[in-house]
Amino acid sequence: MADKENILITGAGSGIGRAAALRMARGMHVIAADLNADSAAETVSMIEADGGSARAIPVDVSDKASVTSMKGRIEKDVGSVDKAFFAAGIYIRGIVCDISEDHWDRMMNIHVKGTFLCCQAVLPDMVAANKGVIVNMSSDFAVMAVPAAAAYMAAKSAIYSLTKSIALEFAPHNIRINALGPGPIDTPILQSGRSPQEYEDARLMLADKLPVGRLGQPEEVSAVLDFLLSDRSAYMTGQIVHPNGGQLMW
Repeated sequence: MADKENILITGAGSGIGRAAALRMARGMHVIAADLNADSAAETVSMIEADGGSARAIPVDVSDKASVTSMKGRIEKDVGSVDKAFFAAGIYIRGIVCDISEDHWDRMMNIHVKGTFLCCQAVLPDMVAANKGVIVNMSSDFAVMAVPAAAAYMAAKSAIYSLTKSIALEFAPHNIRINALGPGPIDTPILQSGRSPQEYEDARLMLADKLPVGRLGQPEEVSAVLDFLLSDRSAYMTGQIVHPNGGQLMW
């Protein structure tokens, strides 16, 4: 592993986070972090079966003690974090008058506080190395509006603003921070809380609204992530990139 960069990926147990871990493992050592320890371990098993190197670490990104513990384990096991993709997230529907305080707090704590705490944890390594790349998970919803998604949209907008702020502060240290803003992607979040028929109806409804006529796949988002983490995007920082099937063209 000495000749490989270390990449920390949160939300690595499923969806876009897992697809990212599998792709990044082609050239880096992956630290697969997830609230679900079994899912993170499964991602690691998939990576190792394909010849890559990885380790799983459980983490609750909304809890500072948990994030600090994760960082301590990373330091003990592999040293520093060279690159990071913070993809942990949840999605709960609800119109404003029906959103509970717990609903709101969970959305903000996991998305916004979690992204902040994880950035805060890895930035010292990058400052010491005078280089580093972070990609945060935002969404098309950061710059558009749909019904029954106020908390999610507010959280994803906050992540974009946070990304720009951190990018500005740490550009002098040769650290780049960008955000991914995917559109409709076929992930477990889309399936969550829906019956098989409701899930299929949702897929068809979303695809019908997109210029490309289909949902994106997690692997397509991870391909864009690959670019953002590489030197090919060396002149990009503080940006949000939207792999979204043309959703924002309307």
